[in-house]
Amino acid sequence: MGLRDLKLWLSALIISCAGLSFAQPVVSPNELGFSETGLSFVQARHLKKAEKEISETKIGRKLLAETEFIPDFIGSVKKNRLVNFAWEPNSRILFDKNALLSPPSPEFDLALIRALSIASLGLPVETEDSFFYARVNRVLFMVEYGARHPKFAKDFNLKVLEAKKLFSEGIGRREVAGEWDKTAFDEILFIQDAYSLYQVSDAVPFVSQIEDFAQRYGPDFGGVVLRAQGKLAIVHGKVYPGILLDDAEKIVHWGGLRRLKQIHFYDGQDIESFSKKMR
Repeated sequence: MGLRDLKLWLSALIISCAGLSFAQPVVSPNELGFSETGLSFVQARHLKKAEKEISETKIGRKLLAETEFIPDFIGSVKKNRLVNFAWEPNSRILFDKNALLSPPSPEFDLALIRALSIASLGLPVETEDSFFYARVNRVLFMVEYGARHPKFAKDFNLKVLEAKKLFSEGIGRREVAGEWDKTAFDEILFIQDAYSLYQVSDAVPFVSQIEDFAQRYGPDFGGVVLRAQGKLAIVHGKVYPGILLDDAEKIVHWGGLRRLKQIHFYDGQDIESFSKKMR
């Protein structure tokens, strides 16, 4: 068989195979049990139900609209969470592999509210302000959702009473586990002083700290030197947490301080009006 004959034979084989493929039913990813976002049919159905539940509230509808185009994936979720928002390598909502195997629960709904809140801000780094925003949103969601579902409100009020007892005994928020329990504890803190929902940690900076650092030493950060395996940043004799340099560089590449100023967190007036309504 010559080269020309071989080409003709291969062409005929390809056409023949193509004909067979059109005659057979085409198998789509959905028929294999997975949706485009990597969730199985069961997981996707449970997620839709959770989205329907949180969309009964104003804050839930807002967060779902703001995060509509962020993809959902099953993945490794840190700190034993059911749901988390991942920044790198690409922005995405991550669900624990078992989180969506069962119908949604208050634990799951609250975990989802937290992840959507952080995702909705669009920041490329973790900040205390982002977590504060998520905690406020979860309290507001519980109050609004409870107003529509008496049994839910009754169950949550019992959690709040338990949290109030713990608070009076000097138990801190970090010692409370579970999304229900943490949010109940957060409601107590919110009523006492809403800014108590800021949980100060050396590992995560405030937006104002990143902003100040970038404004002083950016945009190229040429005078900053990292020491102690990157834990400290030294500039002009001053010592800063090393994470500030990393976060400030990410903010500059993301769009700079001008874009950062466009991010809307809760301001003082918002917080005061919310906390007064709940007293």
